[in-house]
Amino acid sequence: MELCNSLKYNRSLYPGKAVFFYKDSTSDFIPLEAEIAYIRGKKSSFAEGFNADSSPKNSAPQDLSFSNPLAIEECYVPPNVEAIYCRFSLRVEANSLKPAVCNNNEVFDLLQDLAAAFKEINGYKELALRYVKNLLIGTWLWRNQNSGNTEIIIKTSLNNVYKIENTRFLTWDSQWPAIDKKVLEELSVELEEALSNPNVFWVADITAKIQTNFCQEIFPSQPLLDAGEKGLLKKQLSKVKCADGKSAVVFHRVKVGAAIQLIDDWWSEESAKCLRVHEYGADQDYWVALRPPASKIDFYSLLKRAPEFLKELEQAKGQNDLQIMHQIYYLFAIFIKGGLFPKKGGK
Repeated sequence: MELCNSLKYNRSLYPGKAVFFYKDSTSDFIPLEAEIAYIRGKKSSFAEGFNADSSPKNSAPQDLSFSNPLAIEECYVPPNVEAIYCRFSLRVEANSLKPAVCNNNEVFDLLQDLAAAFKEINGYKELALRYVKNLLIGTWLWRNQNSGNTEIIIKTSLNNVYKIENTRFLTWDSQWPAIDKKVLEELSVELEEALSNPNVFWVADITAKIQTNFCQEIFPSQPLLDAGEKGLLKKQLSKVKCADGKSAVVFHRVKVGAAIQLIDDWWSEESAKCLRVHEYGADQDYWVALRPPASKIDFYSLLKRAPEFLKELEQAKGQNDLQIMHQIYYLFAIFIKGGLFPKKGGK
């Protein structure tokens, strides 16, 4: 299949901002606020003491002992508060069933047929299971996972409530206790239907209750700052203004979505980690692409194989021990992520 010049999928997962708050005897929602700290930043970078060729700079010892006053934002658990809450909503739409924009009718029909075949053999089941697993183990809490016991409660628009008592006993590839495995499977059924049925309106309300230590630090999102602007804090935290005028620290929706989509362990048979779904398998920890074009397992190379994948899915109908190719799962994970996939230039 030739890539077309205009191809777009609307994303299927719509997380909101994840807001941090706490409770006391008078209120069930008190915004967790950031505070400004003034510190003395020491000169400690390589460039402070060495030239570009790694030779030492001709500087006096005193030059490297000076410090610069900095103003930064930080966030800590208030004294006498034993638990912090983090809550967000997740809306799901079945937008991977067909392109939102495609300037080639043959490609549009092919991709629509591919999604129909994928749905018919329950391909969305595996993807839903992986997304839900990240919701339930609290991957979206990022560095705040390294805290005390964490309880997660998920309420859905079908009036069902799912609860994990303590995420610290669960990992991505561990053997889950029967009660937690049941929660995983039942919630996955709801999400699978939402991903594959365009007539379903499905929303989940997700809340984590994190047991904390005395005045421990909390790590929300940080906005990107323009280094050239003067008068700004050197470090800021992402916030949302509440109805009472206070500002609560948050994870922005991209960071929440990135955690939910940490499901790509299909990039290698010996993969030891799940990547965030990305067209070239970007690994942010090592700044490397694990699905480079030369590997032929990047999104665009696999998209060209859509006719082959459609044929395989149609042949798989009715098989008892059905096994879908890992790269087909990956392809649909990209469709669910959504985005613009135009072809530029020639063939």
